Amino acid sequence: MPPLRRDEVADEITDDFSLTHDPVFTRRIRGDRRAGDEETARAPRPRRPPDGSASFKCRHCRVFVGPTISGGRHRNHCPLCLFSRHVDLRRPGDRASPCRSLMAPVGVFCRPKGEQVVVHRCLGCDLERYNRIAADDHPLMLLRLPPVPPRHRRADAAVEELEP
Repeated sequence: MPPLRRDEVADEITDDFSLTHDPVFTRRIRGDRRAGDEETARAPRPRRPPDGSASFKCRHCRVFVGPTISGGRHRNHCPLCLFSRHVDLRRPGDRASPCRSLMAPVGVFCRPKGEQVVVHRCLGCDLERYNRIAADDHPLMLLRLPPVPPRHRRADAAVEELEP
């Protein structure tokens, strides 16, 4: 005799115990994870505080990372491996991106006022983002990154004017 499938077992159990009037029990037997009333339903996950004080675990090197000491309000990369996660969509700290992939550090450059910036490229959608370095970023990891030409709108416009 072939083994019974899960839905066949659920039908036999509900027939035997005549619990067909209880939809919660039937859903639990059938394996519906969202089964149950409002009391047993999962509560939504709490959102991270908007001030950047939340800690996280790096998905690349697996180290626990605390809030930034200085150099920005929103911690957006690991200070040890410099990997980031594609979480911001329109502005820093909005955490509205649907991608959620890792972002690899691909280079570093200095802004005109001397501020160092790490260039991250998303491994999921190939988007590039520029992130200020934080005071606790690993200096040797920053030195290992290749220097890239400054990237800002004025520089891109100047390059477009030079090209025929």
